[in-house]
Amino acid sequence: MALTELHSSSLPHTVQGWLELDQKYRIKGRYDISQVLVRGKGVRVWDADDKEYIDFESGQVCTSTGHCHHLYTNAIIEQAGKLVQTGSGYTTPARILLAQKLAEIMPPGSNLSRSYFACTGSEATETAVRLAKIYTGRTEIVSLTRGYHGMTHASLAVTGLGGKFKSVPGSGLAGVIHIPAPYAYQSPFKDDTNDMAAFRQGIEIIEWTSTGKPAAIILEVVMSVAGMIIPSKQYVQAIRHWCTENGTLMIIDEAQSGVSRTGKWFAIEHFDVIPDIITTSKSLGDGVPLCGVTTTPDIADRVGELGYHQSSSHTDDPFLAAVGLANIEILEKENLVQNADVMGRFLKEQFEKMQEQHEILGDVRGLGLMIGLEIVVDKASKTPSPLHVNAISEYCRAHGLLLGHRPTGAVSGNNIRILPPLILNLEEADEALNIIRNGIAHAEMVVEAQGVDNTAWM
Repeated sequence: MALTELHSSSLPHTVQGWLELDQKYRIKGRYDISQVLVRGKGVRVWDADDKEYIDFESGQVCTSTGHCHHLYTNAIIEQAGKLVQTGSGYTTPARILLAQKLAEIMPPGSNLSRSYFACTGSEATETAVRLAKIYTGRTEIVSLTRGYHGMTHASLAVTGLGGKFKSVPGSGLAGVIHIPAPYAYQSPFKDDTNDMAAFRQGIEIIEWTSTGKPAAIILEVVMSVAGMIIPSKQYVQAIRHWCTENGTLMIIDEAQSGVSRTGKWFAIEHFDVIPDIITTSKSLGDGVPLCGVTTTPDIADRVGELGYHQSSSHTDDPFLAAVGLANIEILEKENLVQNADVMGRFLKEQFEKMQEQHEILGDVRGLGLMIGLEIVVDKASKTPSPLHVNAISEYCRAHGLLLGHRPTGAVSGNNIRILPPLILNLEEADEALNIIRNGIAHAEMVVEAQGVDNTAWM
């Protein structure tokens, strides 16, 4: 059905009408949100009732250049009129040029210059894990608790979340070892200076529960789904050193943090560490389904000699690659990497001021435009308060601001994720901050008035 037919008299005209139609035809596999979004422009989106929202989720951490940027839209139209899909056995200029551009923006001195492209972050994780196993000849993979790497077979296995994420009969991948997340604010260790107690415990787990020689350690240096947990530089460098000493590859998952969101092209640049593999998705395509896996010529050539094979119907599609390339060029042309840094610092400063005024705002952390707010009952106990978060999130949605929090699912705990498009300006930031500020005050009053036990969910 063409979008021009959206307002046909035979179709719903309201959010409620669309939701009722949706219930008749959809397999319910995730959470439901009451908004039915129909269009977007810049940092804003509109629902089927024509209600306007500031999008502080960037779609799903994808739309870095904002919704429907004119240069991005032009690139889509232009490539769609040339060639959309060829099959993975063919080579196209778009794929070659995207790989070249990605090599150019990789961390300086990394020699990360060989890329594979597909569609999703889950595919990128699957590919990276496969590369590591073939290259090393080993079978075990280490990942962090609370980490999120996707929802396909291997990517879900290395995801450090339990409950519904492990509920499919027969799911899981042998040889996955989970080590503690370096969670400074809620660390269970008595002395966890610079997350090094978490590091030592992680290495002990590896040594006691595995061969001690895993193929790879995969981690995010901004653990977004976990609530923007950021390990210390010392921790990340210690992981790099351990990997080098043990012939283990270091995989950095930059599905959410990569391609400029943290104020650098890649978040790993904040840590002065060079990994063996970087995975990208989300912001790489800026909305179209595009992911990348980038490694060194040594690793790429060696796995080729060992018979590495990876493909899908949409591997290296010219349409996806051309749009991804245009996206990076927009980020460069409009200095959006720098804007992410500047606006991220501004937002973080404003949230830290709120933290001084509100007992429930326990922690503020982040890099660039990846910011996490940890909501607690009080600062002394640090007891997580999802009830307050739900009240804040609901208030913000009702008042025109979409936040990175859900009633259920991976991001349903006591953290709020702040993930606006990188084109955000001061006026838009102030508007959103006012809504959040009022939302926090509202949540404090509502939860106190209800007299609900915040610990009941634990």
